[in-house]
Amino acid sequence: MTARLDPARLEAAVGLGIVTRQQADRLAEFWIVPLPQAGAAETVDAAADIPDGVSHADAEEVRFARGFHDIFISIGILVFLFGLVFGLRDQEPPYLVTGVAAAAVWGLSEIFAKRLRLALPSFLLTVAFAPLLLIACTGFVTGGHPLFSQAIVNTDLPLYMIVPTLLGIAGGVLHYWRFRVPVGIAIVACTVLFLAALTIETAVPGLLEAGAAWFTLAAGLATFVVAMRYDARDPRRITVASDKAFWLHLLAAPLVVHSVLLLAIDGVEAMEATDALVAIALFLALAFVAVVVDRRALLVSGLGYFGIAIGQLMTEAQFSGETSLAMTLILLGCFILLLGSAWRVVRRVLCRPLRGTALARAVPAFD
Repeated sequence: MTARLDPARLEAAVGLGIVTRQQADRLAEFWIVPLPQAGAAETVDAAADIPDGVSHADAEEVRFARGFHDIFISIGILVFLFGLVFGLRDQEPPYLVTGVAAAAVWGLSEIFAKRLRLALPSFLLTVAFAPLLLIACTGFVTGGHPLFSQAIVNTDLPLYMIVPTLLGIAGGVLHYWRFRVPVGIAIVACTVLFLAALTIETAVPGLLEAGAAWFTLAAGLATFVVAMRYDARDPRRITVASDKAFWLHLLAAPLVVHSVLLLAIDGVEAMEATDALVAIALFLALAFVAVVVDRRALLVSGLGYFGIAIGQLMTEAQFSGETSLAMTLILLGCFILLLGSAWRVVRRVLCRPLRGTALARAVPAFD
């Protein structure tokens, strides 16, 4: 069993000049990541808890918590922040509340993300910091309530939001630089996409609304490319680069899936049999991409559309409502279970033509 890295001794090593701050951060990140199985008896098996037939890379491990201690601390953080916001709810100006909450999140991050390096508390604090800072900055810049200033809403809301969003991005980058929590990359990316939307709407009012699907498609593809760059750094999925890629894929997937299907079938409300077939074909194409890059986010994001399309075909076949629902859920469940249990076999078969290509070197091995 791997010994726990003592944060206090690591900090002492930094203070004595034995290692630099950057080296200490990288070592701490490396220490919490399982090592790959190397075949030697003395090597820790990283896949000890992974079912047979699923490789370490295929498992897409999400390191949320290392024990109930993480969950217990997370509950305390949520209760504390809720109590803090509730206790300051009547203070003026209104954005002061979120500003204090953002400062509190940073202080808690110093303890639980920087010093103790607890997985789940670090995740929650990172996710909470950027929105709180953005709301506080919006209120500070506009001089009023950050969300409900009717005068701003009726005039140039995107223009007023650009500066606070820039401050929010700066804060998110600083938080990630300080605490190195992998999900911070996705939080910064999300804020950058929001800034891009504000810039477009400010430059050409109404353009974003008219071409919302095209914007979300471009945003999703850009995020997907960045995620693949992180994946290419770590095809074996054993470092934090893989964790960063995971969260970016999770952000990119709904943007890509929703926009592609919206552009193809113009929404699910008026879906007909032909639209259902198109939606299923697109879902299968996206599923192929998910299998190739060994990321299930695209599949999960498209399952809703896939189920609706199957249900529409059942309705067209004049099955009753209850029968259509039951058969749709059964078929959807069978698809997930069969693909999930035979994931490596499916990858091996579908990706055979891609062996030896540049793409094959950027994703986990097909065999």
